[in-house]
Amino acid sequence: MTTYTIPLCRQNSLVALAIAVLFTFTGALSAYGQAQEGAGQRESIPDLNRWNVQLSTGTYMGVTGGGATPFFGSLGSRSRFYNPTFGLDVEYMPSIFLGLKAGYVYSVLENRDGFSSYKNNYQMFSLGVNFYLFKLFDISYPLDRINPYVTMRTGYSKSSLSELRDRSDRSAFHGHYGLGVGSRFRINDRVDATAAYHYTFYNPAIRLDGQNRSGLYETQRLAGFTIGLSVKIGSTSRPSARWFTRPRHSAPNIIFI
Repeated sequence: MTTYTIPLCRQNSLVALAIAVLFTFTGALSAYGQAQEGAGQRESIPDLNRWNVQLSTGTYMGVTGGGATPFFGSLGSRSRFYNPTFGLDVEYMPSIFLGLKAGYVYSVLENRDGFSSYKNNYQMFSLGVNFYLFKLFDISYPLDRINPYVTMRTGYSKSSLSELRDRSDRSAFHGHYGLGVGSRFRINDRVDATAAYHYTFYNPAIRLDGQNRSGLYETQRLAGFTIGLSVKIGSTSRPSARWFTRPRHSAPNIIFI
């Protein structure tokens, strides 16, 4: 098997920018929250349960040949609609509206009939943030059961390619960044159901389908749809940060609690 890495200068600029924006923004929020606390504007709240682990399954796909197709993805050699996908995320919530997460995704991408053959045992490693919109805008209903969010993530991926026509098996490492939306649905004090959509971008030189196309630089994108279960870590006697409602009399500009 041949292993190669896309030159860093060609793939890291957008990933580096995404990382810088992500951590600059979350760092600014953290600093603001600490300043508010130091100014004596923070309400007394209970000790919150801030850790969650999520398992998910679904599909990642690139079923069109190019252009902006956010709900279908885009690969040169188009994929099937259903490609078995499994994910694991660990989330820490420093705020009731902000979650910091580390994630892993495994997907088996394969070509549709009539397109160049490939099989990609694809792995994604990411860092990201979840912004819980109802908490952010202090919407009180239906906070007790539904909690939608917007997500951003960036990281590195590995493609293990096989079943390529007239070519040997190969592996490649490449950067990615993406956006998404989702929601948590509270089942009980320990478990939440989840549903999410992600749209992931790659450097134009990346070939997730393993095909060589000299002079052609279509952007590779994957659309992902997943469902799963999220389990709160720690005692259920402590309120979950994900479902905690800020007291109505608290200062409206308090961010980090």
